[in-house]
Amino acid sequence: MPNKLHTEKSYYLQQHSKNPINWYPWGKEALNKSKKENKIIILSIGYSSCHWCHVMEKESFQNNSISKFMNDNYVAIKVDREERPDIDNLYMEALQCMGIQGGWPLNVFLLPNLKPFYGGTYFNPNQWYGVLNNILDAYTSNKKEFTKSSEKFTEDLKKSHGEKYSTKNQFSIQTLINEIKTKFDYEEGGIDKVQKFPMPSLWNSLLFYSYNKNDIEVYNHISNTVDKIIEGGIYDQLKGGFYRYSTDKKWGVPHFEKMLYDNGQLLELLSNMHSITKKEKFKCIIEETINWLTDEMTNDLGGFYSSIDADSEGKEGEYYLWKYDEIKNILNKKELKFADKLFKISQSGDLNNKIILKRKYLKSETKEEINDLKRKLLTVRESRIKPVIDKKIILSWNSIMLKGILSCYQATGNEKYLSIAIKNVEFLKNEFLKNKKLKRIHESEINAFLEDYAHTISAFIKLFETTQKTEYLEVARKLLEDSIRLFYDNNHKMFYFSGSNNEKLLTKKIEIFDNVIPSSNSVMFHNLLILGKIYNDKLYINIYNEMAKKLKKYLNNYEFMSNWIFTNEINQKMINEIEIRDELYNHNLTKEINSWYLPNKILMYNNRPFSEFTKNENIKLSIYLCRNNVCSDAIHSINNLKNTITSKKFGY
Repeated sequence: MPNKLHTEKSYYLQQHSKNPINWYPWGKEALNKSKKENKIIILSIGYSSCHWCHVMEKESFQNNSISKFMNDNYVAIKVDREERPDIDNLYMEALQCMGIQGGWPLNVFLLPNLKPFYGGTYFNPNQWYGVLNNILDAYTSNKKEFTKSSEKFTEDLKKSHGEKYSTKNQFSIQTLINEIKTKFDYEEGGIDKVQKFPMPSLWNSLLFYSYNKNDIEVYNHISNTVDKIIEGGIYDQLKGGFYRYSTDKKWGVPHFEKMLYDNGQLLELLSNMHSITKKEKFKCIIEETINWLTDEMTNDLGGFYSSIDADSEGKEGEYYLWKYDEIKNILNKKELKFADKLFKISQSGDLNNKIILKRKYLKSETKEEINDLKRKLLTVRESRIKPVIDKKIILSWNSIMLKGILSCYQATGNEKYLSIAIKNVEFLKNEFLKNKKLKRIHESEINAFLEDYAHTISAFIKLFETTQKTEYLEVARKLLEDSIRLFYDNNHKMFYFSGSNNEKLLTKKIEIFDNVIPSSNSVMFHNLLILGKIYNDKLYINIYNEMAKKLKKYLNNYEFMSNWIFTNEINQKMINEIEIRDELYNHNLTKEINSWYLPNKILMYNNRPFSEFTKNENIKLSIYLCRNNVCSDAIHSINNLKNTITSKKFGY
């Protein structure tokens, strides 16, 4: 018999709908049952492509003895973290308040009043059964102690970020740069940790710093990091697309799930590297990844799916791994010799005696040779049982990918990428933006969170920058107005993650710190700055300035404040406001300017001038560079504009 999850739309919840556990979705029925029967809630949170979520399901949640014990003594609730990031964020922080490292699956024990008292991530069956027994025994004999613990953790949760994380010391950006340099893995790239996440937001922020400060040490480290990522096992060397993170320091052995948000951000980082270096390898990785996206992650209307599972046939990475004899049988001797060098093949294997393809860039390689090799291996790989695609379409993640594709179009000029982006935009407009209430997920009743608003605004600003169509700018402005109304808190001078349209939980949280995705407040910080400048809107600028004051209290770690610092540095270094006046819109001129690495720019074409005196010019092509409310004389060629920008003399 299926449990209460069988009517849910979430693929992750559907995966658990045939478990012998009486799982409930988050909602009144489960919460009322807990109160009525005075039973502890087991809140289990995960996502469909999570390897360890699958492992715990197989070991514990499909175990009849464990399931019976849970059914008899607890109320079990399953949550898809991608549907309800508000619940996930709240109880992940609760786990951290307990001094326990977070991750997924996230399993938290709650009293019927939803206050947490214990939790953890993955438990093996013996551990899980032991925890279930011990908690039940202790709860039966000493409920007061549980109430006391839950009250303490709830008080911690209700504290503002200012109370919990602010620092009395004032750190300069240079101090934070010097501090993060001590964390660099100069040999293998990235931050010096055993497990490595790509963290594109961090490297994009440091890229801007290094480019403007001419910090060769930081730039070389970013360059090395990007090279190691695209050469490593964390990148799908045959099909394109990046896996979520690496379990080793050399980016060689990944967890194999592919997430839309990772790939969108990495495309933006790669496009920035291509704009600076014009290296062909970055262009190739961009092309492969976008081809993978359109082949496997896009619906007929242009919407992007959320993820691809790490597992197939019940094993992690099974679809992507190779036995040496298998490769040997597919390729002839010459091809095998070439493949050994190109893919850095280890005959003994990299994971469970199987090979993970990596990449070495050879001087003698040709595109034809590589494509022939990949085609042969891909033909065999695609005959295997494929990992499942979660076809959930999430607004914020689509916006992150949209921005990444637009960045690739700007960097490479490939019109195909613009077509993909515009198709996605039309999908978002028709399926999300036409609704009275903005939804988080396509064909779902879950209202959008700040994350969805913030990234969608950011993507539509990028759309305007790319196409110069003011309709996109107006969408961004309307969504910003809605965000202020729904999420902004005038006391904290920040935005809540959940707004007045969202379900009320134990407490409302303000997301400050950047992680694998930049925090929603840091994205709003950037949106307010850009739209405030474009519209000369005092409200937007005032909110931006209030957030900037708050920012100083949290500046003690570059790694988790990188997107904030990026925006703050853009403003400090002065935004290049480029106003073009011309009789007709010149598509190639816009493409040329957008192809430069210039993240601190606002480009306006035949729209509102940044300075009143630009209205009086009658020359056919006039370009004005404005910085800090001062505009240059008319510039009449693209080369002169570039020279004026790079000279750094004007406006400083």
